Amino acid sequence: MRSVIVVLAVVSIGLPALADDLMPPDQTFLEQAGRFGISQENWDSGEFAAVTFPEAYKFTRHYVIEPGDAVAPEVWVDARGALKLDGLVARDADGEHSLDTLLRDRLLNHSMVVLQGNRLLHQHFWNGMTAASTHLDMSVTKSFTASLAGIAVSEGLLDMSRPVEAYLPDFIGTAFEGVSVQDVADMNSGLDIPTPPFMSWDPGLTQSQEWNGPNDSGLFGIDTYLKTISARKFEPGTHYQYQDPNTEMLGLITNAVTGTGLADYFQEKIWSRLGAEGPAFWMADPAGYPVASGGLNLRTRDLAHFGRLFLNGGRNHLGEQVVPEPFIEAIWNGNDRVRAAWKTGKEAALAPNGWYKDQIRVLNIKGHKIMVFVGIHGQVLVMDRQNDAVIAMNGGYPQTETWRMNTLLFDQIVPAILEAVQRLD
Repeated sequence: MRSVIVVLAVVSIGLPALADDLMPPDQTFLEQAGRFGISQENWDSGEFAAVTFPEAYKFTRHYVIEPGDAVAPEVWVDARGALKLDGLVARDADGEHSLDTLLRDRLLNHSMVVLQGNRLLHQHFWNGMTAASTHLDMSVTKSFTASLAGIAVSEGLLDMSRPVEAYLPDFIGTAFEGVSVQDVADMNSGLDIPTPPFMSWDPGLTQSQEWNGPNDSGLFGIDTYLKTISARKFEPGTHYQYQDPNTEMLGLITNAVTGTGLADYFQEKIWSRLGAEGPAFWMADPAGYPVASGGLNLRTRDLAHFGRLFLNGGRNHLGEQVVPEPFIEAIWNGNDRVRAAWKTGKEAALAPNGWYKDQIRVLNIKGHKIMVFVGIHGQVLVMDRQNDAVIAMNGGYPQTETWRMNTLLFDQIVPAILEAVQRLD
């Protein structure tokens, strides 16, 4: 019976022959982790973040995303030493501390790369990581998924103003019916989803992904869960609610319109052209659909490469257009709809003059207008166009969505780094 369900799930979301490339969980790694009390069921708990996040993809099915032939020689001028973290300070509840202390001891940061233009100002790899180590980027993945949707728009495959059911008629009768793809991308769909504290998703979504291994939920694949969402709390376009099912829907639509599958499309359109220094790994559900809201595992330096590309108008190190410049500019500029929706959300307390558009935040904090990709537990990509600066970091903060972590990062540490970069000019 299960083999029949697999076929139906694959057909419903248009997956290609990529299933042949779908890698199973790494049994050798699981056996090794099990000796230390870590299993598929608990690998993503904060207690284990330091050891599991750098190799998270081994706990689930995953795709290997190859970098292709566009791997660049070292394109960054080595200016390490220009930015000394132990000489920069920011505040915590008990007063001022060096950024080294705040990052490593308070936020449990694992790695960070700081660029200004093509100058590498700083990089560190703690927690046993190296420059070649990948790390689970959690919800930073959302911004990559939206970038793929933006590419599909530029190719004439996707119209963001159309309703969800125009591309996925199976969702007629669900809460997504009548919601535009753009409102899904902007987290303004108005969905009524029960979310436990510190989470932006219903546990049913996690079960459908088999994020923590096989289970008895009866939900086999992300699309089966999304079809259970039947109610909306708000009129679409009016309220910003950060909810993972929106990203999964955006990924399903992009998957359907491209006809190649999301993982293949990512490899063809972005990863093979980025100048990535190594492969990425994209975790997937049991039907073979990539986890669009949080499954990418990347090298921190490659995350910085993507930030550099965004600041370069979407062009790579060869001058080729990878991500459409109008897509990036629309995010920088925002619009009245996303500004108004943002003010209804909890994040407005930290950055009242911000917005969320196409799975990406724009924040105005302490005189810095920054574009930000954010993932729970300390995954961050910051782009500051005024100073031509990129900050990419990965971490293992033990709790998910907390005011403390966001305050330390965006009210203290990021502004301190950007101000130090500005003084270098």
